[in-house]
Amino acid sequence: MGPENDDGRGGEGMSADASIACLRCGTIMTSMGIEQFRTGGTSGGWKLLFGEWAEVGEDMLPLAVSACGHCGYVELRRPEAPATST
Repeated sequence: MGPENDDGRGGEGMSADASIACLRCGTIMTSMGIEQFRTGGTSGGWKLLFGEWAEVGEDMLPLAVSACGHCGYVELRRPEAPATST
């Protein structure tokens, strides 16, 4: 999974002016784009028994990923959530 928006722009997850400070060291974090995370569905042997039907309840959750180049801290947030810097 690479950093990619729904529109395929890759790496443009958050606006350039939305700078987020790292909660650990205070360095400005780098936006890694928007990643799609799987939620729901089934686990274990159900996939073997039912195949793709086991994933009927599965959904995709888009999350904006930011990473700190100094300490390695990674942060996930809703793409539409405004960035707040303290």
